[in-house]
Amino acid sequence: MRIAHVEMIGGASGNMLLGACVDAGADVAALEAALRTIPVDGWSIECRRVDKRGLAATYFDFVIPGEDHHPAEHDAAPRHGRALADVFALVDASGLAASQKTRARAAYLRLAEAEAKMHGTTVERIHFHEVGATDAILDVAGTLVALDLLGVERVTCGAFPLGRGSIAMEHGRYPNPPPTTAELLRGAPTFDGGVEGEMVTPTGAAILTSLVGRPGERPAMVAERIGYGAGRSDFAIPNVTRISIGTASFVADDAGGDLADAAPETVAVLEAAIDDMSPQHFELAIERVLAAGAYDVWLAPATMKKMRPAVLFGAVAPLAREGAVARAILRETTTLGVRARRERRYALERSIAPLETPWGTVRVKTANGAGGARRTLEYDDVARIARERGRPVAEIAAALEEFLPKP
Repeated sequence: MRIAHVEMIGGASGNMLLGACVDAGADVAALEAALRTIPVDGWSIECRRVDKRGLAATYFDFVIPGEDHHPAEHDAAPRHGRALADVFALVDASGLAASQKTRARAAYLRLAEAEAKMHGTTVERIHFHEVGATDAILDVAGTLVALDLLGVERVTCGAFPLGRGSIAMEHGRYPNPPPTTAELLRGAPTFDGGVEGEMVTPTGAAILTSLVGRPGERPAMVAERIGYGAGRSDFAIPNVTRISIGTASFVADDAGGDLADAAPETVAVLEAAIDDMSPQHFELAIERVLAAGAYDVWLAPATMKKMRPAVLFGAVAPLAREGAVARAILRETTTLGVRARRERRYALERSIAPLETPWGTVRVKTANGAGGARRTLEYDDVARIARERGRPVAEIAAALEEFLPKP
């Protein structure tokens, strides 16, 4: 498994995470090409090498007239952002990969839920200053694209450092961390960063808490690339985010097999039995529960009292996203309640690599375990080729499998 571990030396923001990914080798041209498919314009990229307390780092930012947040991300002047539905529409209309869209929606939803709670309203009724800003949209999507360009399959991070003092915002000065960031970090480990100023921004918090199942833990890994992303401010410590990218270290379990980490991940398993919902509505419900942060969602037949046929709606999610996934199930289905329990999950080492074929490039996922390597074609790529050629997907899959490396 290819892992990216994030260390918030000077904190974390959207542009610091992007700078760290670029510093670690993410191609800026490929990143920009992907982001240009999002139907927002009027932006350009600023990318340069800087020095932060003697530490060389990459400063990466989106220059957007009218959304200039220098010298801090929060601005005392009012800003009118887009509604969450508007942001989702921009993502859906983009050329981002399906997995990137799903993860982006999860991060934007986290931002929206935090801001809605801060203002005492719902995500449908508020225009979010943070989630609706163009730079926040690009920061979230850009980080996900950059991680994919680096082949990252799992993201981990250390505890979140919190600054001291107060922060100037639209409605006045607020305690540090501001209410939106505090809500986003609820349930995550934090510590006093010893800095007067904002260390973790709402966008940075939303990205990391939506991607990381258990913040505060360092994985067993072999680092291959290390990148430093610079922040705007200057502190007594280097204001950088460090990202280490490499492969998981392996340990043998008691049965002699191989596990991707010494300890299994504890996950939340959520279920609801539903007998009064139109079958057509499950498709969108599954999409939105995945966007809320679920690892996986499934449907299974069930029988309820008085022998009524029903559907068991199930989801598995990182513990940090249990509440958001439960709320999404309650919002998007007709159920009146959701059960939740904790289970352990083991995952085989996985890697994704491009495979060149006569029909174009196809991603291949390889899972390694005690039984050897197992390779599968990325369905999105197979489906794309089938659409382009007007052929059945099974036919294209069978033809492409001939190009898979033989075990």
